[in-house]
Amino acid sequence: MNVNTLSLNDQKYFCGYKVVKADMTSLGLRKNPNVMKFELDRWIYLPEERVVEGISDFGGIWLARTPGRARAYQKYMQKKYEVETKVFLSLIDRILFANQDRIKTNGIRLLEELYL
Repeated sequence: MNVNTLSLNDQKYFCGYKVVKADMTSLGLRKNPNVMKFELDRWIYLPEERVVEGISDFGGIWLARTPGRARAYQKYMQKKYEVETKVFLSLIDRILFANQDRIKTNGIRLLEELYL
């Protein structure tokens, strides 16, 4: 499956759109107990012993493939939980799984906030 790429400092990276709560923590969807804290412009990795390749909801950091999908997650969080969110254009380390809506990775770097 084709995943968008971005060049930074003469290196090519896969990229996607990370939706986080206003406090920069993960959404915790699908009853995920592993809430992560993210920082702007810093690589954040899931510990290697917790990484699981494939479609399983666990074992990775999930992000949206497109700005439209990221906006849909924002609307869902606002409507269902009344939670404010932010969206960041993000670089991706290894792709563990991808489908038409989402990407699962072991590491992510939030580059810039987008206002969708």
